Amino acid sequence: EGPVVTPGTYSVVLDYGGQKSQQSLTVALDPRIHATQEDLQARLALDLKIYADLDALDKDVNQAIAARDRLKQAVSAHHVTDAQVANVIAALDRDIDTMAQLATRGSEGDLLYGTRLRDHLAYLAADVDLSYGRPTAAHEAIFKQLDQEAKKGRQNLEADTSQADKVTAQATGHS
Repeated sequence: EGPVVTPGTYSVVLDYGGQKSQQSLTVALDPRIHATQEDLQARLALDLKIYADLDALDKDVNQAIAARDRLKQAVSAHHVTDAQVANVIAALDRDIDTMAQLATRGSEGDLLYGTRLRDHLAYLAADVDLSYGRPTAAHEAIFKQLDQEAKKGRQNLEADTSQADKVTAQATGHS
């Protein structure tokens, strides 16, 4: 994230190859946009909340995938049997699939496999980004619902990952 530049006059210094140049630069809102500074701040605030959810969700999904991979490696190394880890892997698969669509391999993958929570958050972010104004009540309501689903989904992923880590540690003797 870079700094948020608000309308005003700024002094800009360019230093290139030992030569310095300074000039004033005036930043103004596009006159075609009929949003106030407060509208744009509200838009930015909602965007940042959405992107925070996406970032946290991505991290938890990646940790769950890594935990699932460790379980599969433990099976391959004959530390555990498929039967011993089947329920944990099934829970990981279910909760990962609820949060993110990983089977998509083409531009029409969402038609074949459907969309997931991560997709819905990204679509909301795109809609808010394109509005160039204050988020609507619908934007806020949808985010509230998706945020609650993300928190619940992240809790499930964290519980699954914790369970997988316990099984892996017991199987490899690193409890």
